[in-house]
Amino acid sequence: MIGITGLAIVILLITSLLPNEVMTSEGIMIHAPKDTVLQAVKQIEGWKDWNLLIGDKTPELSDSGMMWTDVKGGKNQLRVTESNDKGIVAEVMLNDQKPFTSGFSVEQKYADSVQVVWFVIEKLRWYPWEKIYGIMSGGMKTPVMKQSLLQLKSQLQAK
Repeated sequence: MIGITGLAIVILLITSLLPNEVMTSEGIMIHAPKDTVLQAVKQIEGWKDWNLLIGDKTPELSDSGMMWTDVKGGKNQLRVTESNDKGIVAEVMLNDQKPFTSGFSVEQKYADSVQVVWFVIEKLRWYPWEKIYGIMSGGMKTPVMKQSLLQLKSQLQAK
C-alpha cells in the first residue's frame, strides 16, 4: 500500500511539471490569392467540403457557428469567437466534452502563395492522465489536420 501511494505521489509530482495548456498546429502553403483563402476559411458553411473534423455531415448553421452530429451520434458544436483579416478563431465542443479553442491563421508569405496554419489549443486539468494525454494528443490530431488542409489546398488551387 505504501509503495502504491508513493508511486502515485511521484506520478502526480512529475505531471504537475507538465504544462496546463497544449497547442497543436499544422500548416500548408497554398498557391492562391489571400482573399480567396481567407474567404474559404471564414465561411464555415463550406467546411464540410474539406474539413475532416466535420466529415460528410451537413451542419446546422447559426449566426455564431454550427452544430452537427458525427457518425457515432455524438453532438458537436462550433462557435466562432473571432474573425478578422488574419483568420478565424472558434470554440469547439466534440461529443459534449470539454471545449477547446481552434482556428485558422492566413498569412501572405510570397507574392503568389499564402500560408494557412490550423491550430488547436487545449486546456488541461491537473489530473495526471490529462497531462499525459496532452503529450500524446498532437500525434493523434495532426494527420486529420494535414489531410484537411491538403483538401482545402486542392479545392482552392483547382479554381
